[in-house]
Amino acid sequence: MIIINKEDLAKSLRVVSIFERLHKGEILNKAEEAKRFGVSEKAIQRDIKDLRSYFTDTSNYDANIRLIYDRKQKGYRLEREDGSWLTQEEILAISKVLLESRSFNEEEMNQLLHKLILQAAPVEKKHIKEVIRNERFHYNPVKHSENLFAIIWDLSQAVREKRFVEIDYLKATSSTIKKRRLRPVGIIFSEFYFYLIAYISNSDLDFPIVYRLDRIKAYEIQDDRFKMPYSERFEEGEFRKRVQFMYTGKLMKIKFKFGGRSIEAVLDRLPTAEIIGQEDKKYIVEAEVYGQGIKMWLLSQAEYLEIIEPISFRNEVRETIQKMIENYQ
Repeated sequence: MIIINKEDLAKSLRVVSIFERLHKGEILNKAEEAKRFGVSEKAIQRDIKDLRSYFTDTSNYDANIRLIYDRKQKGYRLEREDGSWLTQEEILAISKVLLESRSFNEEEMNQLLHKLILQAAPVEKKHIKEVIRNERFHYNPVKHSENLFAIIWDLSQAVREKRFVEIDYLKATSSTIKKRRLRPVGIIFSEFYFYLIAYISNSDLDFPIVYRLDRIKAYEIQDDRFKMPYSERFEEGEFRKRVQFMYTGKLMKIKFKFGGRSIEAVLDRLPTAEIIGQEDKKYIVEAEVYGQGIKMWLLSQAEYLEIIEPISFRNEVRETIQKMIENYQ
């Protein structure tokens, strides 16, 4: 039977408390800690010394962390010596991006923000909370209200391990759930939503299909795996450059004239776009894109954009514009 000395137990609990609060970014004053635990300042100094030894021993802990005395703050704090920890500025920036994304329900968003802000020191925590308070109060997530963390993780494993996935999927335009067996190749976030990019098994389609994760009503990651030659591997970054509004279709090259105010905005929206000339004070632009989504974006540019090639696509857009005009007659 092991007998634990009460003094040793009290010291252990004290050191754990100090360690935990230092990790949260708190600045600890020796006199205040002595008063808190009812011990001498020398006892706290010994605790600090033990923790310093622990942080210094690289076999125990991250070598980039030091326990220092901050003369300005009159207390001890942890100092991160390199860029491996988030700064207060980075925490605020990420918090803003998360809130603007609107992609997670309130429970998951609050969970993310809470854990993120925990990394900041107490003074900075207060500042960050105040800066995002209004956005957090008025946070308006997208309507599906589904939990996403688990499905994102599970499907990412299926992608990495090249495992077939069977899903029950409900399209926005249908009330009937469809079952699909897929070869998952990527997960992407775009414009409020997370998407699974996958090829349909036993299909003649030579381009991937996009499935919104919140519309997947059930999924099963199967034991059998598919093969994907390295030369044919799916690259999320390259796919993202060519897709608009997450609508796929056949990959094609388009050419158009643009006479709007900001050609930079066009180049930002279409990463594959290149300016190949100018005519009548308009830019001639070429880009490689997937068909359906790009049509929506091109139409959004109104009279400032004219499609030149391919002719079949130009005619398709003209027909769409004609139908739009009929809505106003």
